[in-house]
Amino acid sequence: MSGKAPILVIPVALAFSIFYAVLSSLPSERKVLKLISSQASTLRLPKIKVIYRAPSGPDDILPVECSRVIPVTYTRVVSLKDLPPEERKRKFIDLMLPSVLIVNYEVYHARRNLLNILEKLRKGLKLSREEVMFVESILDRCRSDSIEEALVKANPVPPSLVIAQAAIESGWGTSRFFVEGNNPFGIWTFRKDGNSLQAEGSTARLRKFDSLLEAVREYVYNVNVGWAYRGFREHRLKSFDPFELSEFLSFYSIERERYVRKIQRIIEENDLGRLDLCTLDPAYLE
Repeated sequence: MSGKAPILVIPVALAFSIFYAVLSSLPSERKVLKLISSQASTLRLPKIKVIYRAPSGPDDILPVECSRVIPVTYTRVVSLKDLPPEERKRKFIDLMLPSVLIVNYEVYHARRNLLNILEKLRKGLKLSREEVMFVESILDRCRSDSIEEALVKANPVPPSLVIAQAAIESGWGTSRFFVEGNNPFGIWTFRKDGNSLQAEGSTARLRKFDSLLEAVREYVYNVNVGWAYRGFREHRLKSFDPFELSEFLSFYSIERERYVRKIQRIIEENDLGRLDLCTLDPAYLE
């Protein structure tokens, strides 16, 4: 008697039926892609090598090169009032522009993530846990009930507009609140602690910030979320023109329309529109 195991012969018809049964039980390519897409996160969080500096004088302010702006922000600023007017303006832009571009870069990435997530949902794909947490945090911060509503708010602000307002509110870097509180926008607060400064001859208090970057983040957040700037946000979906958008910032000041004219005049007279084309140095981006 042979020690070899008997060979099992399966009829061809039966073999094919088994093959197709197994094949039909496997998930389709579309189902596999859907499963993989549901598990994979689309989030791409910005990574910027921010440089923090504390200048002891105007000469310590790093000059900006529009095509490759180094992402430097300042934890302490110095008054620019003793500088000649043109130099004062140039130094003020050098101080402010990098922080403005950093914040816009952050907002841009938040917006892009929201758009990717929205497209994923429209395709019927399930969000990863990381994406769900991201959406929840954005909706909460933007005070929004939907991704579509948050997308109206999560949008960059033209640098020319930001710097024009900062120039007005800080007197081109000469105000007490700018020098003592890193607050170039005259942002108010109700807090009465070490994070605020009291206005002279008034009970009003203004915020103190750890850096110009934090101040710019707060300004952009106010414009992007505050009830007074709804028209600004809606018009921004149609146009990024700083002159057009300035028309919707009258509530920023008690001067109302006069304030708007000030913004426009500063942008025009100082050619601030050129700043809207400036970009961060890619060597500092990951």
